Amino acid sequence: MALFRVGMACLLASLCWPVLADFPTAKALFDQGEYALAKPRLEKMAELGHLEAQFLMSRIYADGLGVEADINRAYAWALIAREREHPEADRQYRSLRSKLDSRRDGKDTYTELNMRFGKEALYSNLYPNANRFVISGTQQVKPLSQTEPSYPSYLERSGIAAWAIVHYDINEDGRVDNAKVIASFPVGAISDAVLRAVEGWRFEPPRDLYGDTMRLEMLSHAFTVKASAGSQTRRFQRDNQDYLEAIEAAAKADIAEYQYLFAILAENNLVRDQQPLNWHQRAAINGHPQAQYRLAQCLISGNGCDRDPSKAVNWLAIAADGGNPKAGYLLAKELLDSNNVDYDPKRAARYLETAALAEYMPAITDYAALLAMSDDPAIHNPEKAIRLAEQGRAIDANNPNLLSTLGVAFIEMGQQRRGESLLQQAIEEARRRNWVTANFEDLLLDYQTSMAGTQ
Repeated sequence: MALFRVGMACLLASLCWPVLADFPTAKALFDQGEYALAKPRLEKMAELGHLEAQFLMSRIYADGLGVEADINRAYAWALIAREREHPEADRQYRSLRSKLDSRRDGKDTYTELNMRFGKEALYSNLYPNANRFVISGTQQVKPLSQTEPSYPSYLERSGIAAWAIVHYDINEDGRVDNAKVIASFPVGAISDAVLRAVEGWRFEPPRDLYGDTMRLEMLSHAFTVKASAGSQTRRFQRDNQDYLEAIEAAAKADIAEYQYLFAILAENNLVRDQQPLNWHQRAAINGHPQAQYRLAQCLISGNGCDRDPSKAVNWLAIAADGGNPKAGYLLAKELLDSNNVDYDPKRAARYLETAALAEYMPAITDYAALLAMSDDPAIHNPEKAIRLAEQGRAIDANNPNLLSTLGVAFIEMGQQRRGESLLQQAIEEARRRNWVTANFEDLLLDYQTSMAGTQ
C-alpha cells in the first residue's frame, strides 16, 4: 500500500502541481513585504472578483505599499469590498472616507472601478449562470474503436481498487490528441494503462452543424478498477476518502490548482458536490488558466451553464493573455464568427499568431488559412501563410486544410497551376479521411472561375 502513502504525501506537500500565482502565493508575498511582486497578482484577482484581493488592494493604495499612495483608489476598493460584505472593509472604508481630499474625486474613482470590477459588472460580464452539466465524453461523437485499458496484474492479485480521470481532445480525423491524466488514486497506479488505451481510441471525425470536420477539446473520461471485498479494499476506501478530503481542504484553503481539481472530481461524480461550476469559477477567479478555459467552454456550449458568447470571449481573453494557447485559439474562432457581436478579425489574427508561436497545431492551421484568404490587407500575407503551413506539415504532411492553404497562397502569389494542384490534393486527401470535401471543391472552382474570367 505504499502507493497510498506516496499519493497522500504528494498532495499534502503540493508537489504534484506547478506553482501558480494564486491568492495564497500572492498573500505570502504581501506578508513578506514583497509588495512589488504581490501587487500585480492581487490586482488581477481583485479585478476578477476575489474578495480578499480587493480588500488588500485597498490596503496597498492606502499605505503606499509598493506603489504611490492613492487614497481615492484605496477608498474605491474598500467600498467595493464593503458592498460584497468583507468583514474588515466597513472599518477601512470609514477610515479612508475621513481622509479624502475630495469626496467627489473619491466617488468618481469608485464609480470607474465599480463599473468594471464591481459585483454587478462581474455578473454581467464574466460570471456564468449554472445549469445541468453532462460529462463531456464520447456521447458527442461515435466511437469506432474504444478498447478498455489493460491494467497492471498486481492490482487484481492484491485486491487494490483504483481510479483515474483523463482529459483528451479528438482531432478532425477522429484521433485522440493531448491525452493527460488529470487526477488518479493511488497516484499513478493506472495512469500508463489508461493513457495507452485512450491514445489508441478512434472516432468518426467530429462535425459541426454544417457537416464540416472539427475538433473536440477537453473531453473527459473516468476509469475505475473495482476490487473484491476484503481488508485491502476497506483500506483503499479509507485512504481514498482521506485523499479526497485533503483535496477538498486544499480547495477550501483557496489553492487554485486544488479548486480546479475538486471541480473535475465533482464533474466526474468522485466527490459529493453538486456545484462543480462554482469550483471552476473560484479557481478561475484565483488565476487558474485551465479553469478560465473551462468556464469559456461552458459559456459557449451551454453545458453546465447558460450560453453567453460575450462572457466566453472575456474569459478566453483572460486565459489567453495568461499564456494558454488553447484559449487563444478558441478565442480567435469566436472573434472570426461574423454572427458574434465581438467579431474582430484583426484581434483574432493576433491571438492565432501567439498560439501558433506556442506550436499549437490547430492555431498554426487556422492562422495560415487566415493569412492566405483574408481580404484585409492588414492581415493578408500569402508568403507567411506558406511558411506556417509548411511548419504544420512537419506534423501532418497531408493535412487537407494545410494543403488547401498552400494552394490558395500560391495562387494569390500568381502560381495558378501549382496552387490548383495543391487544392486538388487537398480534395483527394479530405475524401480519403472521410472529411466533407465541399469547401475544398468550392475553393478550387472559385479560383478556376476567377482565372477563366481574366483570360
